[in-house]
Amino acid sequence: MKELTVLDRLAALDTHSVSDALDLLHLPGATCGLRPLWNCPKIVGRASTVQLAPMTGDVTSTPMLTASIDAVTTDDRVLVISGGTEGVSCWGSFVANAAKIRKIRATVIDGMGRHIESSEAIGYPVYGRGVTMVSSRGRLVQVASGEPVRMRGVQVCEDDYVIADRNGTVFISADHIHEVLDFGERIARHQGAMLEAVRSGRSVGDMDFEAAIRQPPSAPISSIRNPKRTSPEDEELVSLFSRSDTAGISDALDKLGIHGQALGIMPLLDYKRVTVGPAFTVRYVPASDPAGSVGDFVDDVAEGDVVVIDNGGRTDCTVWGDIMTQYAGLRGIAGTVIDGVCRDVNRAIDDDYPLFTAGRFMRTGKDRVQVAGVNESIGIGTVRVDPRDIVVADANGVVIVPRNRAREVAETALKIEQSESGIRAMIMAGATIGEARERLGYHTLQRKC
Repeated sequence: MKELTVLDRLAALDTHSVSDALDLLHLPGATCGLRPLWNCPKIVGRASTVQLAPMTGDVTSTPMLTASIDAVTTDDRVLVISGGTEGVSCWGSFVANAAKIRKIRATVIDGMGRHIESSEAIGYPVYGRGVTMVSSRGRLVQVASGEPVRMRGVQVCEDDYVIADRNGTVFISADHIHEVLDFGERIARHQGAMLEAVRSGRSVGDMDFEAAIRQPPSAPISSIRNPKRTSPEDEELVSLFSRSDTAGISDALDKLGIHGQALGIMPLLDYKRVTVGPAFTVRYVPASDPAGSVGDFVDDVAEGDVVVIDNGGRTDCTVWGDIMTQYAGLRGIAGTVIDGVCRDVNRAIDDDYPLFTAGRFMRTGKDRVQVAGVNESIGIGTVRVDPRDIVVADANGVVIVPRNRAREVAETALKIEQSESGIRAMIMAGATIGEARERLGYHTLQRKC
C-alpha cells in the first residue's frame, strides 16, 4: 500500500479539524475572511508567497505575479498573495490561466479578485476577501516573493502548508505540520464517532465534545508546548531580518567591517526559506571518564531560538541525531547550526527541520564528547558567536549578526537589497547590466564605510 504523504493526510481533514488542532497546540494559522470566491473545491498545498504593495514612486517593483507563476516547477503549490487593497483586484483571468497551465493548485489572496467567472470556467480555485471590477494597474505592484508574508494577521512562510474550504483558510507552519496532522486526525475521528452516535439516536447530552482536546494523541500538552519564550527584544531583532537572506546580510557585514560569515557551515538541504533566531550557544569538548551529558541542554532552549553548537569542527562523531531533531521540532526551536556533524538526516528531511552543519557522519558522540558549557561565547566556522546574537541561515549558508549591531546591519542590508532590486527592475525594463549597475552604484554597495 502506498504510504500517505503529508498532503494526502492534510487533504483528508477539513479546516475546522485543523483549526482545532492549532488551538490545542496554541499555534496561529486560522484566518477570518479568506473565503472561496466561487464554489471552489477544497484545496491543500504548499505556499509560494508573494508580497504586493501600493504603487508609489519609492517602491521598486517586479512584474506583477508573472515571475512568481513562472518560477513554479512542482504541482503542489498554492500562491499566497499578501498586501491587497480594499476595492482593488490583485488577481484576474490572465494570471488564472497562466497558473492553471503551470499546474498551480490554487491562489489565496489577502485582497480581492476580478474576472472570477474566468477562474471558475477553468476550474481554478481562488480564495480571498471578495470580488471587484477595479484593475490593479497603476495601483499595486509586486515587491517580493518567496519571503514571509502576513495573511489576515498570520505569518506565512514559503513552503508552509495551506488548507482551504467553504469554512475559510488555514495556514500551518512547516515546522509543526506533523504534530498538527496527528492532533487533527484524532479530533476528526472523535468528532466522526460522535456524529454517528447522534445519528443512531444517542442523546447529545451524553456526548463529550471536548474529549479529543483533553486527550492529545501521544503526549501531555505540557511536554509538547515549549514553556520557554524569547523576549520582546528578541522578537523585534528577529523581525528585522524576516525579509532578508544571508547574501544581503553578508554584504552588509562586509560594508560595516564585521566578520560574521560562518565558513564551511552549509545547509542539509537547499532550503527555500530563511531561518532566523537568537543564538542558544553550546560548547562541546572531548569526553571525560566517566562521560558527561551530550544533549540535555535542549530543555532550556526557548521557542524560536537557534541552537548553535561548537564541536570544534570535529567530523568523526555527531552531536545531533533524530531524537534531538524530533524534540526540537516539537518545542518550536527554529533550527540548529553545528561546527561539526549530524546524523539521522532522514528525520530532519522528513520533518523539514533546518540543519546547518560541516557535514554528516553516522558515529555517535556519546562517550566521545560532552557538553562543557551553554550560553557562553563560542566559535562557529571562524566566527565568534555570543549568546543571543542573531543567526540567519538559508541555502547559501550561515551568518552571525552581533546583537549590539543588529539594527545597523539590518538597515544596511535593506539599502543594499533595495539597490539590487532596482538593478533587476532596470534590466527587466531593457537596461544593460552595466548601465543599471552604474546608475545604482552597484560596485560600491559592499564597500566599507
